[in-house]
Amino acid sequence: MKGAQKLTPMDASFLHLETRNTHMHIGGVAIFEPSPIGSGEALYEAIVRVIEPRLDVMPRYRQRVAFLPLSLDTPVWIDDPEFNISSHVLRAALPAPGGDRQLQHFISRVFSRQLDRRRPLWEMYVIEGLSEGRWALLFKTHHAMVDGISNLELVTALLDTDPQPRDIPDVRTTWQARGAPTPTDLLLSSLRERLTRPQRLLRSARQTASNPTRLAKALRDTASGLATVAQTIRAPRSVINGPTGTSRAYVFTRFPLDDFKLVKQVFGGTINDVVLAAVAGGVRHYLATHDVDPNDEKNALQALCPVSIRDESERAALGNRLALLLVKLPIDEANSEARLARVRATVDRLKARKQAVGADFLLNLAGFAPSTLHAMVARASLRQIGFNLVVTNVPGPQFPLYFCGARLVEAFPVAFLYEGQRLAIAIFSYMGWLNFGYLSDARGVPDVDLFARYVEKGFKELVRAAKRRRDFEQQVSTPRRPTSRSRPHRKAPARR
Repeated sequence: MKGAQKLTPMDASFLHLETRNTHMHIGGVAIFEPSPIGSGEALYEAIVRVIEPRLDVMPRYRQRVAFLPLSLDTPVWIDDPEFNISSHVLRAALPAPGGDRQLQHFISRVFSRQLDRRRPLWEMYVIEGLSEGRWALLFKTHHAMVDGISNLELVTALLDTDPQPRDIPDVRTTWQARGAPTPTDLLLSSLRERLTRPQRLLRSARQTASNPTRLAKALRDTASGLATVAQTIRAPRSVINGPTGTSRAYVFTRFPLDDFKLVKQVFGGTINDVVLAAVAGGVRHYLATHDVDPNDEKNALQALCPVSIRDESERAALGNRLALLLVKLPIDEANSEARLARVRATVDRLKARKQAVGADFLLNLAGFAPSTLHAMVARASLRQIGFNLVVTNVPGPQFPLYFCGARLVEAFPVAFLYEGQRLAIAIFSYMGWLNFGYLSDARGVPDVDLFARYVEKGFKELVRAAKRRRDFEQQVSTPRRPTSRSRPHRKAPARR
């Protein structure tokens, strides 16, 4: 329909899953060196003048969600005629000394507040008062708009690879909102689409059936994936699960990327496998601290790992292109090397059995239902697919980025909590560092900083094991020099 774009089933599910306590927004914080533009009002005005014209190529950031009467169909995106960028780009300042702790507390407060659905679903904070004259941009975007990859691409679209700042435009954009359809228009459009949907489904089925090999493979992959999802239908109860409150707590940590590469090179697998093994080690130590036996099978935990299924042509597209993996964490394994081996084996098996295909099928299946039923299916599916925490890893650029001439020093991601979840971990790499962001329910897991330290401990165990293995293999592979045996010294015969 002209002036309206329907949300995909995946995007709509994030709206339906949101409640007063479970906020479906994601984001991150980017920390910059002092800007040559200055600070205060000058910096804020420059940032607004840079961002506003770039929204012309990102129309979703000027659109809001519109719901159909009686929720008879999926919501749509429409232009917001009252859009005002000053309602979305906001100013803030940290109290002294402006260190990590003060920044983490500010992020916790911002992510404890739900986005206003009467406006476009995003906010950006220009934060000053950081130590050493630094400043930061905090991004907060609803998951119905973006996933981790597209959010990253849109943030980097605002950044430059050249330290020389671009010319800041003096004029504001001439954008004007398109006329929005009325609720009646949306309802009639939905009814027309429902009348033609069976024809489109039949046409698609004929096209698929014309390629029996492709059809058989798709059916095999989906059936195998659904069988694997069925095996993980329930997750055990845990101290990191329970009723989710409104308040959030947030901390972040930093790890050298070279250490992850070392573990990967020595033991094999992927960076993501190493991440999951480090998290498993952290969970093991954390549970033991809370008098929970990690070796007891009934205390086993499962991590939900979103997997991007975007190709290169879709990287800057808005919306969500995600599949899901449910990974059982080997927290009962005390040996860090064996822990990583078990993570690798589990992930490889899930990929081989197409678990992500099965989970993706379930989520998209709900899209054929009316919006009210879609919401019920989305919530019911989430309760049935058992997991204890979310672990998501988004790779970032390994070259320097700049904004208004200021170099991006580091960046940390912020995830979200599903209903019944009290802990989520997001990871982002930039310029040789792997940065972890831990979001928790402030009452359910008030000691999230302790959990972060235990993940660091679990990772250090892996690094020490990798260094021992590397040194041993180098010692074994290095040929030894033959040592010449010293012959006994003989005295020269005495002269006569």
